[in-house]
Amino acid sequence: MFNDLFLTYLKQENVITDENIAKINEAVANGKEEAFRYITSNIMREDALFGHLSVFLGLQKREVQLSEISFDLISKFPKEHIVINKYCPLYEYNDEIYFAICNPMCIEAINELKQYTSKEFKYILVTPSNMLTLINYLTNKIKQTDVLTSYADENTDITVGGDVNDDSSAPIITLCDSIINDAVSRKASDIHIEPFEEEIIVRYRIDGKLVVINKLKPHIFQPLVARFKILSDINIAERRLPQDGKIVKEIDGVQYDFRVSTMPTIHGEKLVIRIFHKSLHSSDMSLLGLSDEQRELITNIISRPHGIIMLTGPTGSGKSTSLYAFLRHLNKPDTNIVTVEDPVENQIDGINQVQVNNKANLTFSNVLRSILRQDPNIIMIGEIRDEETAQIATRAAITGHLVFSTLHTNSAAGVVSRLIDMGIPPYMVSDSLLCSISQRLVRKLCPKCKREHMTTPGEMEMLQIHEPKKIYEPVGCPICSNTGYSGREGVFEILPIDDRVRDIIMSKNYTSEMLHDSVKEYIPSVIDNTREKVLNGLTSIEEYESLIEEIKVNER
Repeated sequence: MFNDLFLTYLKQENVITDENIAKINEAVANGKEEAFRYITSNIMREDALFGHLSVFLGLQKREVQLSEISFDLISKFPKEHIVINKYCPLYEYNDEIYFAICNPMCIEAINELKQYTSKEFKYILVTPSNMLTLINYLTNKIKQTDVLTSYADENTDITVGGDVNDDSSAPIITLCDSIINDAVSRKASDIHIEPFEEEIIVRYRIDGKLVVINKLKPHIFQPLVARFKILSDINIAERRLPQDGKIVKEIDGVQYDFRVSTMPTIHGEKLVIRIFHKSLHSSDMSLLGLSDEQRELITNIISRPHGIIMLTGPTGSGKSTSLYAFLRHLNKPDTNIVTVEDPVENQIDGINQVQVNNKANLTFSNVLRSILRQDPNIIMIGEIRDEETAQIATRAAITGHLVFSTLHTNSAAGVVSRLIDMGIPPYMVSDSLLCSISQRLVRKLCPKCKREHMTTPGEMEMLQIHEPKKIYEPVGCPICSNTGYSGREGVFEILPIDDRVRDIIMSKNYTSEMLHDSVKEYIPSVIDNTREKVLNGLTSIEEYESLIEEIKVNER
């Protein structure tokens, strides 16, 4: 990759200097990986480097998704050859076969495959990190297929493995590892393993939707459950009661927590495994889905020295992600930030994070009292669940601390009523609350396959517009697993507590309806925010309808 011709090209493009070339050649002497590490650490990002390489080689360059991999195609070639040479067969189109490569030198190795087919080979350049994801996924699926093939016979003796650190090649250990690794590769948030009379269904929650991934033979289930129980330190003999445990595992250099929950059903124990990154590197305010105006408003509010900022929304609406993004923005050497969480979902360097332990009487309220003696500037409370915690948080805000927390309400205005219902006097709510933010998540349309169309009269009425406008609809392609969507982002209702809101809170005849009716005239709701994303081509009218229905159901 780093030959003289390519380095000369980069110099001609004013990307590198003669001094850079000397350093690169010095690194090349220590190995290609050292040269690559030097460039991506000191000169340009991996993606930019491979952008230049794709132009130099005349190859298409893009990120390849796992859903583009065809195992029918892979089965035609030696799997060991694929893994050793680090390329990935993707799909066939007419008389051509497309391969993902990260090193042009492997084209020579791929040409050896022409003994298996008469079709022409085409190449897509991907970054080494993208290739690592593809190869890991590929090897993981090969192992999983081999295990399931070996378990096809119901009389097969299945060894569970009794040690958490057991690295034996027992098939059930391989199967459990492959399920976890596969879910992480697909960016799933949860794994569901569900027993039924005729089969075991494995589903992943991806972009908020459950997707069936596999169907297993019933005789595999008990060994599978037993292995996950061993890994998560759950009582393997108890099958009648729900249990909870945790697995800590490193995958591709990233630490993950897997929270395991079992629940007895009529066909056996159902397992749900929630996946948490222990380091949320992508937790950045620019990635939440906020508009420029919303981001500026929130940045100004969270920069205040004291008060409460409350996030609200149902479980799985992205509240924790938003909180971590706010804390990262405020995380500076001169600021003491302390959190109390149940559980600590993501670890952030420079922030003191405390995990609740009810068995040891380390509750939210008890931890908060201790935190206030630790000279904090900013306190984050994972969730305000009771009156005592609400009282302590409110007093902390009034006495000079900036407090972040979450509640479960249907709207930003509902936060005020919930705090008052918890026993906080209206004058304290008025004095302490800086802002309440209601949020939901909507799926983003796949940028590769979304299709434009002009709004119909019915869609115009739903979107409250008077002229036909161009919007987009989902189609489905290999890149988005034929769903039409790729990823999710937040939609927000941001309610700053200004003098108008304070006057309403302090009025003698205050009701939540009064506040809601007042602010809806000038505060865009999550529905308004979603409508704007539909008109901007970011999401679909189906997601808009779904959100409206969800909010209506919650308000009943």
